[in-house]
Amino acid sequence: MLVTLTRDADPATVPDDARADDRSGVEAPPGAAPPRDMLRRAARIQFFAASVTVVLLILVIGSLALHRVATREALDDARVMTTALAHGVIAPELSSAVLSGNADALAGIDRVVRQRVLLDPVVRVKVWRRGGAIAYSDERALIGTQTTFNGAVRDAFADSSGHADVTDLSADENRFERAGERLVEVYLRVRAASGETVVVELYQRADSIDAETRRLWGAFLPVLVVMLFALAAIQVPLAILHARRARQHERERERLVRRADDRVEAERLRIAAELHDGVVQDLVGVAYELRAVADELPEDPHAPPGQGLGDILRRSEQSCRMTVRALRSLLVELHPGERRAETLEAAIARLAEPLRERGVAVPITVNMRRIPPVDVSELVHRAVQEALRNVDRHAGARTAEVTLTDDGSAVRLAVHDDGRGMTTTDLQEQHAAGHMGLRLLAEGIAARGGSLEIESEPGTGTRLTLWLPWS
Repeated sequence: MLVTLTRDADPATVPDDARADDRSGVEAPPGAAPPRDMLRRAARIQFFAASVTVVLLILVIGSLALHRVATREALDDARVMTTALAHGVIAPELSSAVLSGNADALAGIDRVVRQRVLLDPVVRVKVWRRGGAIAYSDERALIGTQTTFNGAVRDAFADSSGHADVTDLSADENRFERAGERLVEVYLRVRAASGETVVVELYQRADSIDAETRRLWGAFLPVLVVMLFALAAIQVPLAILHARRARQHERERERLVRRADDRVEAERLRIAAELHDGVVQDLVGVAYELRAVADELPEDPHAPPGQGLGDILRRSEQSCRMTVRALRSLLVELHPGERRAETLEAAIARLAEPLRERGVAVPITVNMRRIPPVDVSELVHRAVQEALRNVDRHAGARTAEVTLTDDGSAVRLAVHDDGRGMTTTDLQEQHAAGHMGLRLLAEGIAARGGSLEIESEPGTGTRLTLWLPWS
């Protein structure tokens, strides 16, 4: 079982099947940046990534839009050129002899086409008759061929406005145009000199599309760059404003946490003073009175050994004194000023004394490069206290090892015992019974930016791990 209490400080909500191989909430490794700095860095990375994504998205959308506009412009230009050539040059040459396949007439129109039509960017000319027959083409092998009368040719006979598109050159009649380059094909219905309605098809190189795209890019790129800079100029102040607000909220939260800690400390001092001046003094007085009465009582010859009234009073006096010692230990815990006067190692050793008196070995290893901040020391002390209390009350352990180290940027505490271990059900039962120590400890550690984990298996002991950043 591996439970990260700083992810969910309520043990009752930990799933029953949480296992040691579930590493979704493993604490930060030694030397890692504090979680607060990691969050800030993650926010900056997210802002930068979002900005770059928006810019790239605008560039991609702009490229697609400009390419589409350029294609439409190029097709319109090709349609205009085809209209001029078809009506002004080709149609007047389409006599009945040409359409009927007369060789001399075909030679005459071929000269005209090569001189006046087959100029850059036009690369192919075809004249279609109804039914799918090619009456003329500058590629002589196509003259007189018959193809299936469908698709763009049939549509062109039905639409006087013509049709322009980037051809895929997949049809059989395009076998002579497959030279690996893109072509724009334009179909236009015209009336031949013979009076017959035919369709003139012109193929033009698609270089004009790329040229038009470059022209549009040159026209719109400065505007696009200015828009992107304007977008960035709007985002940066907003990001700075949000960062400042986040820092203000963070400072306000820290102020409230400190204020709450101060009030808690003041309340603990008040309780400690009342206990010391009231209950402790009363118990000390009762102990003295019990001892005095016991010493003045004569021995009862009829009482069993150790059961006389004097013996009972002496045991009551010892019980009072033990209670006073326990209360005084509690007063030290409630009075942080006394605890802060001693070193963290001495405070941990004092927490281990009750276990050692019961025969539990508690080896303590403290390897600190410097004195930790007060709030870090408080949380470490509370964590050791809670862990050793659980060892004392629930673990039945023979050994409880405490290790405290730091790497210059964070403090790591590990408390490992060889007791009976625990399950998530045990944590839930403790929570249901009102034992809130771990939960409150986890909340304090989470507020400080640290992590608290409990790793345990029944029969193999329990390991509590605390990680706290210096700042």
